[in-house]
Amino acid sequence: MVDSRVIHDTYELDPALGLFGGGGFDFRFDWYPISFASYGLPPGSPRWGPEFKRMLRQYYTRTLLVLAHTSSLPVESNSFSLDPTIKDDWGLPALRLTFTEHENDLRLYRHFMDLSMQLLDAAGAVKRWGYNTADSMDWFPQNHLLGTCRMGDDPRSSVIDKWHRTHDVRNLFLVDGSSFVTGGRGQPTMTIMALAFRAGEHIAEMARKGQI
Repeated sequence: MVDSRVIHDTYELDPALGLFGGGGFDFRFDWYPISFASYGLPPGSPRWGPEFKRMLRQYYTRTLLVLAHTSSLPVESNSFSLDPTIKDDWGLPALRLTFTEHENDLRLYRHFMDLSMQLLDAAGAVKRWGYNTADSMDWFPQNHLLGTCRMGDDPRSSVIDKWHRTHDVRNLFLVDGSSFVTGGRGQPTMTIMALAFRAGEHIAEMARKGQI
């Protein structure tokens, strides 16, 4: 696996662009052949037969993937809730996701697609292609599980307090990415770890004082 994040000057964009937030790039190639066969070939490539096999052999060792991680604005209407009608296999209300991307998010996608193409050109790419940024949720699997348990002071609009302690269950602490209200502009792992250390220190202090 090759994974390199080396461009940091786009984390804060020029306000003249009229965009909020920013992002970063991952230049990588970490797909197994079966995944590459599904996602890695140029649009319009054959999906079976001799030409499909030839293209897999040719492209698999000559392809670079550029991923752009951009800011996602927190939108109050985006939420998880219990579905009022759909039940799961146990007869319980199913989880319902309500989500619409902000126009700023979509504009950032397009901006970073353009920047990605410029970087590939500068690197000497012979052939390059992108995908419809409005359909990014459909064609590429998302794998950072964030949100659903918002951090805040008001129990009416959040699940945990600033120390990750749930408002309703006093001895329950949720220390993961669920407290995030936005994906931010980069990988979330280090932020999750920092918040976990912070919460752990507070939990230990509360335990010493007999508060939990």
